Amino acid sequence: MATQKKQNKRSAVRTTRRQSRTTVTRTPGPNASTAVPLPSKPLAIADLTRVGGFTRLGSDTIVTVNGVRGIFTPVGAAEGTPLGTDERKNLQTVIDELRKEVGRLQSVNLQLSQDLSVLRDRPSAPDDFATAVQQSLDELQQRMSTMRNSMSNFAVREFKLEADVFVQVSPLGSIEYRFVQPGDTTNPTALSKLVLHLVPVPKNNLAGVWTPNLFQPELSLAALPEMEPEQLKRLEAAGVYSIGEFLQVGTRARALAYLESLLATERKRLALWAQQAALMTLRGVNGGAAMVLIEAGYGSFDALAAAAEPVLFKAYAQMRNKHPEWAASEADELVVQQWVRAARQYLGLPEPAATN
Repeated sequence: MATQKKQNKRSAVRTTRRQSRTTVTRTPGPNASTAVPLPSKPLAIADLTRVGGFTRLGSDTIVTVNGVRGIFTPVGAAEGTPLGTDERKNLQTVIDELRKEVGRLQSVNLQLSQDLSVLRDRPSAPDDFATAVQQSLDELQQRMSTMRNSMSNFAVREFKLEADVFVQVSPLGSIEYRFVQPGDTTNPTALSKLVLHLVPVPKNNLAGVWTPNLFQPELSLAALPEMEPEQLKRLEAAGVYSIGEFLQVGTRARALAYLESLLATERKRLALWAQQAALMTLRGVNGGAAMVLIEAGYGSFDALAAAAEPVLFKAYAQMRNKHPEWAASEADELVVQQWVRAARQYLGLPEPAATN
């Protein structure tokens, strides 16, 4: 009996010691190696192709990541193994490169902020102000003249604008002004008063007018070919929603620099969009049809106004069949005749002579 009690006591002591050893946590010293878990998926951290000084920790192997094959060069230890001297050196190289990348991005962000500040603080020229008033009045008058009630339409008889502005004279001798922005702390003695009275004057002809029967300037900007969703979102945030509004802005020299920066695109692309937008104001012309007309040699109202309708119809049909991927709208003889008529009306030219 005594012998059995001694054996049980010894077994309990060994069990207690074993449990104590499994729960002991040792704090590593400053020179001890620590196992660092590695990510389970490849991480895109930066462009490290230009980084040198890596120490190979194994042989190169061919791997497939997201369906793409490449050469894998190990620069770290396997998962669960302590960090060695070479691996620490490689990790420090990556950290140094990431610090450089952060510094570069901060510099780019600072430059973009400065450019944005310049655009916001840039004074307005008479051309900017006149265009803004023109666009606002055009939209207002168009809406008032097409009322949905069954009784009558309306017209803007008089327009008055009065505002406080900062006025300065540019080095070229023109007057520039900047409107007071919300939150500006201004000295009243430094402000000038801008007063504008507009009265309607009847038009003698329809030159330069988008009449509803022949034109569709209200077409959405999303119809423009190769317009990215992010670019469309930026234009809408700037107050441009239709191809007519884009055409009014995109053909002004002072606005091109702003659009080029806003849309992150080249001026050549902006010029092509403006050309396509002008053709798409013609009723029945979509983005593909504009591309067909340009490719067929009828990329302007001047070319359309001078075209013989049978020749234009044949050229459009041939080019449309050649590029079915453009999804150009179909056009019969009457539609082509309407395009020629619209172009001549917009340019102030007489109606084409009737052919027998």
